[in-house]
Amino acid sequence: MELNVWTSTKVERVERDEAKNEWVVTFIKADGSSRVMRPKHIVLALGLAGNKPRFPKFPGMQDFGGTIVHSVSYGSSLDHLGKKVVVLGACTAAHDIASDLYHNGIDVTMVQRSSTYVMSTKQGLPILFEGLYVEGGPPVDLADRIGASFPNYLTKQLNKGTTARIAEKDKATLEGLNKVGFQTNLGEDDTGFLMMAWKKAGGYYLDVGASQLIIDGKIKFKHGSVKAFTKDGLEFEDGSSLKADVVVFATGLGDYRDAAKELLGDELANKMRSVWGLDDEGELKGMWRNTGLPNLYVMGGNLALCRFHSTHVALQIKAKEEGVFTKPYEPETI
Repeated sequence: MELNVWTSTKVERVERDEAKNEWVVTFIKADGSSRVMRPKHIVLALGLAGNKPRFPKFPGMQDFGGTIVHSVSYGSSLDHLGKKVVVLGACTAAHDIASDLYHNGIDVTMVQRSSTYVMSTKQGLPILFEGLYVEGGPPVDLADRIGASFPNYLTKQLNKGTTARIAEKDKATLEGLNKVGFQTNLGEDDTGFLMMAWKKAGGYYLDVGASQLIIDGKIKFKHGSVKAFTKDGLEFEDGSSLKADVVVFATGLGDYRDAAKELLGDELANKMRSVWGLDDEGELKGMWRNTGLPNLYVMGGNLALCRFHSTHVALQIKAKEEGVFTKPYEPETI
């Protein structure tokens, strides 16, 4: 593709030269040498929330005698052989980590604090993708355009019927989870996971096998509110407790701007608009458009979103370079 790609390279800092309307980016190469570039445009593609963890605090954490790690820093189950692990959380990361631990012979308990939307990929994806991203369906670029053509708040209403169909097919799994105390829901207003993905990128699990492990008791499970850490585990509001050598926080990700601060510094990052979540018109905030900083864009999302909206970012850059860019429409509240 004739793309210039630098690997093993760290972006040390990003600064703004307002006089020249340029960015100043300092890189550290693999050999330790530094390089400074002055691009007119920057695209941040740091991943969801820049992979910055949301780390809730509980009393007693400082006295816990074991290890506390967030899911973004979780390496391998092999790091915890012979230990008793508690995974705090019950959505995607929690299930994946708990499954990894179980399959490598580690005693693992998942703690759920609030209900989770669960949909099996086996039953759900064929329904969600039917007629679009399937064998014999339209070309991918056309499928992307069709998918992007529906306003998100309209899609929400359409998803009610789809969510009910999926839940019926997943009935045995959902009933099995509820029987062992795992609390499930059908998403915001019974519309499945898509609105949850758009609004907070969390709160759901697309089941690829871990649900059955919970039903079978292979992944131990507890539902409850954590009151505090103890020296050797967790204490819950209901008076019960769990012993633990390791507690993995699968508690989601934070604000994208916190990750941007590591590159841009506080002053510039604080000028950025919110990234992700839906605005009043149902559009994703801060994505692929004005971020509040000149000539700085944010790319992210799944492959369909990136394929479709990368063109929009490229066209904005091209229009600015050609001097034909005009102020775009924006909703009153962002």
